[in-house]
Amino acid sequence: MIADYLATFDFNLSLIDAVNDPDIADVRSQIAALALGEDLDSGYYATQELAEAFLEAAREANAEITDPHSPAREKLVDILDSGPPYQRNLFDAVATLPLADAASHLAWLTGVMRDRADMYRPVEAARLSTR
Repeated sequence: MIADYLATFDFNLSLIDAVNDPDIADVRSQIAALALGEDLDSGYYATQELAEAFLEAAREANAEITDPHSPAREKLVDILDSGPPYQRNLFDAVATLPLADAASHLAWLTGVMRDRADMYRPVEAARLSTR
């Protein structure tokens, strides 16, 4: 029974829960839906990179940095120019929010994606032990 469960373990469960949670902010449900099916590791790192860029942009905004070539702006441009479509989709989902709010939502998703990726080793070890 456990072997059957582990054989079909869905690493997207936490994201599916977020998508379907009526008490979660709509933007979080939306970005969780965008993350469905993303690779465990690259999905996490892409989410983390974008969250960090938005956090840095929020810091710059708080410091009243208006340089169009500031490090945060340059990082966001780089992500949008060369990052995977997943990052662009996340960006589009939060782009109209205040920077601090966007960073907060992306940091939340980063945590979900990290926990999702962290499940791989225990699930794989359990799968191997039940063979």
